[in-house]
Amino acid sequence: MDAAKVKVRDAERWLLSRWWWVFPSVAVLLAMLTGGGFWAWVEGGRPWLDWRQAFTLRSVAFVVAGLAVVVGWRLFLNRKWPGWAVWMLAASGFACVELAVRNPAAQTAFWLAAENRIPAKANMSFMHDVCHVRLDAAAVGDDPRPAIILVGSSQVVQGVDEELLARLLPERRIVKRAVSSLRPLQALVAENYIPVRSGDVVVHYLSEFDFTNQEEFPFSWFRPFAGWGSLGDVLETIGRRSVAKEWRGAVDYALAATFETWRGRDWMRTAFTRFWGCAPEDRIFDARIPDNPDGMWFARDNARNDGLSPSLPQKRAFEQWIGRVAAKGASVVVFEGQVNPVWRTPERQALHGEVEQWLSSFGEKGIPVVYFHQEESFPADFWADMTHLNESGRKKLTEIMGRQLKQFPDDGRFADEGETPKMLR
Repeated sequence: MDAAKVKVRDAERWLLSRWWWVFPSVAVLLAMLTGGGFWAWVEGGRPWLDWRQAFTLRSVAFVVAGLAVVVGWRLFLNRKWPGWAVWMLAASGFACVELAVRNPAAQTAFWLAAENRIPAKANMSFMHDVCHVRLDAAAVGDDPRPAIILVGSSQVVQGVDEELLARLLPERRIVKRAVSSLRPLQALVAENYIPVRSGDVVVHYLSEFDFTNQEEFPFSWFRPFAGWGSLGDVLETIGRRSVAKEWRGAVDYALAATFETWRGRDWMRTAFTRFWGCAPEDRIFDARIPDNPDGMWFARDNARNDGLSPSLPQKRAFEQWIGRVAAKGASVVVFEGQVNPVWRTPERQALHGEVEQWLSSFGEKGIPVVYFHQEESFPADFWADMTHLNESGRKKLTEIMGRQLKQFPDDGRFADEGETPKMLR
């Protein structure tokens, strides 16, 4: 052993002999913190210590864990470990961390802490929306009522008021699974976080905007929702050529599908870089976005006309997604999506008609999709920007959805295969 290693080992022995008591002491402080102060930090406040928690079983368990660290460290110093044992120890430690972060309580704490540390002015709408979905997925609930499951992009995040819809449809529970840029392909990826059951109705709000201006392999979007169950279909839908070109994205997807720590890595970085949270006025509450004219919310980056043809992978993904929903005994409803009339160029109108015709054809082909054509357009003063509705538009769209969905029977299906609800005007 060289001199440098000897010095390091001597320093470790001195630390463990003189300062071993620091480990159980820190453990007691952690027990006092987790009694309530930790959750204050999670919610963006200042942590505090509850001295009463020092005399609980939690505190005893933490102290035992602290002493175990000291004992394990001593054992590691006093003998020479073979290389394979070191690797096994490291792998076991990582496995323990991975299992710990999968716990529902840990998931709730992590995604809530991340949500309270993402300022709206930083143009991080996607990260906010992911936190909402992952928090809902971590919550344990057993509501037997059939559900209306709202799936879509930021147009749904901003355009549908789930509380109002719940009042309009009291016989059903409302589940919102909307994330910025969630198109059909992304819905296929996020399947594990969209709780579809028999009798549910999956509602999409789709326009030509959801089938254009697409990345070939948006793996950074896929990361927080990746799972092995959908990997094969996703790669097949994207196409071999795109996968081969973006092979790093495929590797990233596989890592995220395997490890929860990889799925949440971007949010871990955000939580630690803004350790003490951000100002309340910069946060998003109940999908109400603060005044932020320079943000992604206003779709300035999307106000372009390139890629004006429906994306084939998105079409394939929607067909795959319909099959998965139907296999679970649920129905799919598509509402015709719109954009601000100021943005309706002749090219976009032609594309809108093409997408509408394609979505309308599913019912004629016997595919279980009900398509609602909007008889009335939303005027310009109902829009916050080119693609997102404001409060007035949000209320109107939600009321339209409530009236239309009221026609569905309790089991979410129609009595006859060809029966569809009549349009309400």
